[in-house]
Amino acid sequence: MKRSKSFDQNLIKRILKHIDKNENFIITTHVNPDGDSIASLLVFSYLLKYKNKRYRLLLDDKIPKKFDFLAGVKEIEGMDISSKAIDPEVVVVLDSSDLGRIGRVKELIADDSKIINIDHHPSNDLFGDINLIMDEESSTVEIVYRLYSYLNIPVSEEVATLVYTGVMCDTGRFHFSNTNYRSLSVCAEMVKFGASPTLIANKIYYRMSTKTAQALASALSKIEFYFENRVACMYLLRCDYESSDEIDTEGFVDYLMAVEDTEVQFFMLETEENTFRVSLRSKNSINVNEIARHFGGGGHFRASGCTIHGTLDEIKSKILGTIEMYL
Repeated sequence: MKRSKSFDQNLIKRILKHIDKNENFIITTHVNPDGDSIASLLVFSYLLKYKNKRYRLLLDDKIPKKFDFLAGVKEIEGMDISSKAIDPEVVVVLDSSDLGRIGRVKELIADDSKIINIDHHPSNDLFGDINLIMDEESSTVEIVYRLYSYLNIPVSEEVATLVYTGVMCDTGRFHFSNTNYRSLSVCAEMVKFGASPTLIANKIYYRMSTKTAQALASALSKIEFYFENRVACMYLLRCDYESSDEIDTEGFVDYLMAVEDTEVQFFMLETEENTFRVSLRSKNSINVNEIARHFGGGGHFRASGCTIHGTLDEIKSKILGTIEMYL
């Protein structure tokens, strides 16, 4: 099955047919959620609300505090739902390259549940019954918004804020290479509908807790350079912070990108003993998506991630050895 380069009308009709003929939906996205995944989740919920459908927003992870201003975010449930019966006819999976990325939510998918897979990652393995994969789009929320617009649903200030947030986050404040005419046009349209660029940027990028600031300082003190400074890395161990619930490390790796002459950057966060979540970035022609996939992860050409088990030194050695093959 091929990925969509354009907004495939047949796929859209199939998605809308599944929405119209079913009543119970689960909407989910990947663990370690970011602005795009959360915004996609919430915009799709507005679409189902417009269609008068029953839905549950489920996520096998915590929502970072910086997204607490988004409309509908309090509807998102964690996996502590044993007392609530769930029997989804349709599971909508957003911004996830494979089913493993949604964590324990995968266990709630019944044998007869239909899966709608909407994503923009080139590494998506087309796991859905319907796969709307547009890897030339800047973000998944941009695809969801196009579906929303196809139905001519009015755009409220709340929805405009969600869409703007998702695009802004996945384009790295509009400076990643996936920033294009379409993404900027969508954001301009969202401003027209009431989204405030100043408010959104302030909420997301200028609200750092003291514990996060301390964790960042600890990580920055551990910067290391390899291969004549072409590769930069840093890490954060569990002993460096008190609780993962109290820090937000998204964007830490971007500090490495500011270092001159570096081509590849990676940040390693120890989430459990001998388990590290790795964020990889590339400035130029090195495809970090391929590097991440080598370790069971994935993402984009210049921004990807994976989870690796082992000691700090073992993981660092493996990553550096893989990167060296691409230098």
